[in-house]
Amino acid sequence: MGIATDTAGRGLTVAAAAATEVPAVVEPLFREYGEWVAGRLGQDAGINFTDVDLAHHHDAFRGELPRLLGPRGRLLVARLDDKPVAVGALKPVDDTTAEIKRMYVRPAAQGLGVGHAILRRLVKDARAERYATVRLETLRFMTTAQAMYRAFGFVEVPRFDGSEVANTVLEPFTIFMELDLDVDPADPHQ
Repeated sequence: MGIATDTAGRGLTVAAAAATEVPAVVEPLFREYGEWVAGRLGQDAGINFTDVDLAHHHDAFRGELPRLLGPRGRLLVARLDDKPVAVGALKPVDDTTAEIKRMYVRPAAQGLGVGHAILRRLVKDARAERYATVRLETLRFMTTAQAMYRAFGFVEVPRFDGSEVANTVLEPFTIFMELDLDVDPADPHQ
């Protein structure tokens, strides 16, 4: 378990979620994430999601749980003062590639280093699992997240095989990024 302290001195922990925590802890965070993304896409791009669309995306997440909770995957929950405030996942793609999925920090915890702590742990765990590459998709309006990814060494790449948004209405609003885990073993973010 990683431990850090936020700017207000409250304890921040980042730990793997247990399967038993998924319904009560992880699913509400993913639901909030989906509603936030849907709202921003409606506002910024005129793309409207129905409740059925959101339910479909949430069901797709549930279908990924075995991979996220499996031996080379991760499903992390960050807590401030024992309250869940963020989530992030590492999905195995193949023997050498993993994908960071669904990083979300509740608005009240943004700007406190929570996202940085989750990303640092996901990258560290990807290295420990001997992945050579970590990739992710981020929507264009997620500029703060993109700055954090770049600070960790992620670079923009063309759309990758297996992209969740490939050939959908979301593809033009998506940035694809990748981190070569062998590039700089002395990286301070490890």
